[in-house]
Amino acid sequence: MRPIHLLIKPASGMCNLNCRYCFYRDITKKREQSSYGLMTEETLEAVIQKGLSYAGQDCTIAFQGGEPTLAGLDFYKTVVELEKKHNKKGIRVHNAIQTNGIGLDAD
Repeated sequence: MRPIHLLIKPASGMCNLNCRYCFYRDITKKREQSSYGLMTEETLEAVIQKGLSYAGQDCTIAFQGGEPTLAGLDFYKTVVELEKKHNKKGIRVHNAIQTNGIGLDAD
């Protein structure tokens, strides 16, 4: 099987900055509903379970936004727990995050 690459927006279009150059800010303003809020754990688990079940040797899960750190550190701890729970085939899992860095700290 081929590798699977997932792109998850855990905080929908929400962001903690208001950059003039951000193309996504303009897109969210044009939507009927600008933000869908934070991703639920139920949805997160379904995406991870299904992604890992279809993956071959590798699964990359990338998080972007809006600003993905708005989901909070516990969200990402849950991601790792769910990856372990649903990784029945011993897939290599790679996590990536595209962030503005404002919400990052030593933890």
